[in-house]
Amino acid sequence: MAATGVAGGAAAEEGGGDPLAALEVTAKGPGWDGIRLGMSFVQAERRAGTTLPLTERPGARCGSFVTGVDHRGLILQLGFTGPKPGDKVETLFVRFEGYQVAATTADLVASLRRKAPTATYRPDPEHASAEAEDPAPVYVVENGGDPWAVQLRPRDGILIARRECLR
Repeated sequence: MAATGVAGGAAAEEGGGDPLAALEVTAKGPGWDGIRLGMSFVQAERRAGTTLPLTERPGARCGSFVTGVDHRGLILQLGFTGPKPGDKVETLFVRFEGYQVAATTADLVASLRRKAPTATYRPDPEHASAEAEDPAPVYVVENGGDPWAVQLRPRDGILIARRECLR
């Protein structure tokens, strides 16, 4: 357990306190610290360095088969399109730890906008609220490839998914 704290502390120092320091926005798609949307199940296992047991979530909008992995001090939940080796990551949830838990919505949005300047706020149609008042804002990012979305959950984590998987 102590090693996890050390890894989290090292990440904080490397990121300069940026709560989304490990968020990756590339032409291959978004990801977190080497694990990205669109990776196959086998690629994700290789990147995680462990076998990933899957659990089915019947009726899930996206990520019908999920697994959790401790990846460099953070718990990631990966949602796959299916249980086969070639099935793809379509959702990625990162549970915040340490300094990330203290980040405000404004901190998270500022970090996201630095990494993905094209991020556009998508209001929740069921709960009309201004961007600054949204408790879990969703942003759509179009960076040349398939559009994807991010839901920022202050004190909890970040959900990265295909655009059609969120709101």
